[in-house]
Amino acid sequence: MEHIKKLLAKRIQQSGLSQQVKTSIIIEKFKKVSKLIFGTKISQKIKPLYIKNKVLTVACLSSVVAQEINLRKNEILENIQQNLGEETIKDIKIII
Repeated sequence: MEHIKKLLAKRIQQSGLSQQVKTSIIIEKFKKVSKLIFGTKISQKIKPLYIKNKVLTVACLSSVVAQEINLRKNEILENIQQNLGEETIKDIKIII
């Protein structure tokens, strides 16, 4: 008989919850990284929306903030991947 932990992990994987949990973790990490890099005031103008094909889509209230994200994109990506230990996202798409 399979161990309950394995069964649970299998069910979570089948139901699609596993991907949703990973996405939530990445989005929370992005929020922390943006607060660290840009500060509280600017990070409040940034909202991560979703991840599709390893691309994080982010909404910005200002074109200036969007430009700052573009300039520091590599730093943001490295910081997220360093802390999560795998290539979780490969790019950031910005919507103004």
